[in-house]
Amino acid sequence: MGKFKRLKNQTLAKVYTKIPSLVDLYAKGAELVVNTTTPFSPLNKPLERCRLVLVTTGGIHAIDQKPFDMSDKKGDPSYRELPSDIGVEQLTITHDYYNHADALADPNLVLPIEPLRQLLHQGMIGSIGPRFFSFMGHIMGEHLKTLTDTTAPEVAAALIADEVDAAFLTPT
Repeated sequence: MGKFKRLKNQTLAKVYTKIPSLVDLYAKGAELVVNTTTPFSPLNKPLERCRLVLVTTGGIHAIDQKPFDMSDKKGDPSYRELPSDIGVEQLTITHDYYNHADALADPNLVLPIEPLRQLLHQGMIGSIGPRFFSFMGHIMGEHLKTLTDTTAPEVAAALIADEVDAAFLTPT
């Protein structure tokens, strides 16, 4: 975790005063990890020639995939790989840390698959990568190390292997 700067709980409370649930959570000792060393990487070609993918922290996954582990209060640092041609009707959500009633009614709110396909159809992007990735966005304690040292680098390597130019990140 040497590349990451830990923010003090008091600093976080000042920043997130409009989000009481986060303030309460982090005031109890949780830490926010901010990457301070990743350089800005501008696109090196026009968007209409780029390959894009979606990455979400909404805990969304295919109905037939293993759900995220909700029994561990520190979260689940694993991810789910989704084929990019998956239908939204094949998706569900396992995530206890936000109200996902609207997202269940329209998974595009968490994983905007259909809008991305519209951009492709309109010629605004070059292509869509073969797979999307979903994480559970509530990761704390020792699971942060797993996320930053193992699962996030695995996904980054997969994106490189898939020759992805840009990832559209959808937080919850």
